[in-house]
Amino acid sequence: MNFSVYASGFLERLIESHAVMLQGNAGLKPKEGEGQFFSGSAHRIYLLGNPVVWWANLAFLGIFCVVFVTNSIREKRASAFGVPAPNNQCKLLVSARWQCCCWLLHYVPFWAMGRVLYFHHYFPALVFSSMLTGTLTIYLLESIRSYLSPELGRTLYHCIMGLIISSTVYSFYLFSPLAYGMSGPMSHEPNSTMTGLKWLESWEF
Repeated sequence: MNFSVYASGFLERLIESHAVMLQGNAGLKPKEGEGQFFSGSAHRIYLLGNPVVWWANLAFLGIFCVVFVTNSIREKRASAFGVPAPNNQCKLLVSARWQCCCWLLHYVPFWAMGRVLYFHHYFPALVFSSMLTGTLTIYLLESIRSYLSPELGRTLYHCIMGLIISSTVYSFYLFSPLAYGMSGPMSHEPNSTMTGLKWLESWEF
C-alpha cells in the first residue's frame, strides 16, 4: 500500500499548523492576580510601566470623548456659541481624532485574543495614546490661553508645560529601577527601598 496517497497537501498542512498555534496560544494563561518577574536572579525586572504615563493616557482618552462631543455640538450650533474655534485648534482636534482611531485599531483587536497578553502587545497602542495626550494637552492649553491676556496666557502655558515635563521626568526616575533592574528586599519587606513605589497592593516587586 502506498501511504503517500493519504499525505496532506501544502494548504492542509498550513491550515493545520496555524490551528495548532492558535490553540497553543489560547492555552497560555497568566497567574491570576499576580505580576510576573522577567528575571531569574537576585537582579529583578518587573514590567509594570510608568503608572503616571499610563494613567494620564487613560484619563485623556476620557477627556477626548468630552472634547469631541462638546466640539461637535459647538460646530453644529456655532451661532449660539459665538466665534468658532481658531484654525490651529481645529487642526489639533483633527489630529486627535486620527490618533484616537489609530489607538483603537491597535488596542481593540487584542480583546479577541484568549491568551495572556504582555506589555509588548500594548506598546503600539501606547504610542498613539501618548500622542493623543500630548495633542489634547496643547489643545486645552491653547483654549485656556484664548480667554486670558497674552502675557498671562503665555506665563500659564509655560508653567503648566514645565510642571508636566518635570512630573514625567521625575516619575521615570522613580520607576526606572523596575524596568532596568532592582535588587535588595521586596517592597513588602522591612528596609526596602521599593516600599514607597508600591501604590497598589496588587503590585508585587
